[in-house]
Amino acid sequence: MPTAEPVDSRLDDDATESAPEFAAARGSRIAIAGTLGTVIEYYEFSLYGLLAVFLGPVFFPSHDPAVSTVAALGTLAVSNIARPVGGFVVGRFADRYGRRTTLLLTVLVMGLATGAIGLLPGYAIIGVAAPVLLTLLRFVQGFATAGELMGAAAYAVESAPSKRRIFLSSFIGGGGYWGYVLAAVIAGVLGFAVTSGEMTSWGWRIPFLLCLPLALVCLWLRKGLDDSPEFVREKARDRLSRRPIRDVFLRHPKSLLAVVGISIGQSAPGYLGLIYVTVFLIGERGFPKNEVYWGTAIAIGLAALTTPLYGLLSERVGGRRMLIGANIAFLVLSYPLFLGLAHAKSIAVAVIFHTVFMQISAAQAAPIWALVTHLFPTRVRASGMAVGYNIGVTVAGGFGPFIAAQLVLWTGSALAPAYWVIGGTVIGLASILAVRRSV
Repeated sequence: MPTAEPVDSRLDDDATESAPEFAAARGSRIAIAGTLGTVIEYYEFSLYGLLAVFLGPVFFPSHDPAVSTVAALGTLAVSNIARPVGGFVVGRFADRYGRRTTLLLTVLVMGLATGAIGLLPGYAIIGVAAPVLLTLLRFVQGFATAGELMGAAAYAVESAPSKRRIFLSSFIGGGGYWGYVLAAVIAGVLGFAVTSGEMTSWGWRIPFLLCLPLALVCLWLRKGLDDSPEFVREKARDRLSRRPIRDVFLRHPKSLLAVVGISIGQSAPGYLGLIYVTVFLIGERGFPKNEVYWGTAIAIGLAALTTPLYGLLSERVGGRRMLIGANIAFLVLSYPLFLGLAHAKSIAVAVIFHTVFMQISAAQAAPIWALVTHLFPTRVRASGMAVGYNIGVTVAGGFGPFIAAQLVLWTGSALAPAYWVIGGTVIGLASILAVRRSV
């Protein structure tokens, strides 16, 4: 793979170090835009995967529950096709009109689409229109999510002091994990409060409907934000790109390829740890749903807590070195960890293996945002990050849980998903090695 040139010199330190009007509110801006909003966005987006075992019979009825679950996960995969499309559209919007406006737009669209899923009639009521409408709404969710994470990453890095960019941007990864934790906790509370039949009948709708007030809270939090100082400076100097997508492909193809590969390396294991392991422990291992949801909350919650610590460590050893180390850890430990999940005699033992898996994922998440941000100049940064990252997520993440479930069905081996993780990690490692040290 051709070497991608870092462009950290294009991250203007003057915008964050010598502008006193931005300095006082910088920390709160980064915390709000990079953490709280991402928590809500990823709570909304993760609900579908966590509740797939209930959504399957409602929208994809079958005599075999495993087939219904695979079909539901297939819709999760199809919805991720929207992510590259969203990356093109939302990334361009962010580079043309600002990070703040983009972050307001994405959370509004996401909240409305997720709430609509909670109101959607099932197959028994409206027939084939039910899965069609569900897929359409998932497409809209993917479209909005495509711009959310990269918009927040660009905002955080562009607003942070140069020496704290890895640490402060690592909260974005932690925010995403907290979103999954919130979804798992709510699913666990519902699993305790209602029966399995009630959960399939109507209980699954409650978490989706909660997204409507959550979206309003997020809009209120983001409404008072200013745009990043770097974007404001570029706009004042009339240096914004009129065609940022074209400029990314023509002027920064090596950086774009590097981001795609790095995203594949993160998404292949990341989505299995966030979504598939939960479905696997319930559907394949037969552990009680409520116990699995709480176990998922513990494993991902610990990852959320430790991600900023990995960010601090990355500032000492280097973000690129941290990413290389995390990818090597997945290469070595993926098979043993899935072996442990497949043979765990209790949910407590399974949670330990899941926790180790998620700790490696957290070590990946901490430095990745600062690293990919440094690969593009401000004028095309959101476009380059959104397009490259979301192509990788679609290839390795969106289809990951679906392919993992299919591999288990085709091979009859619960260890087959480990090979998916290893394959994606090899691509990610090669892409990281192609990037010259920038953070």
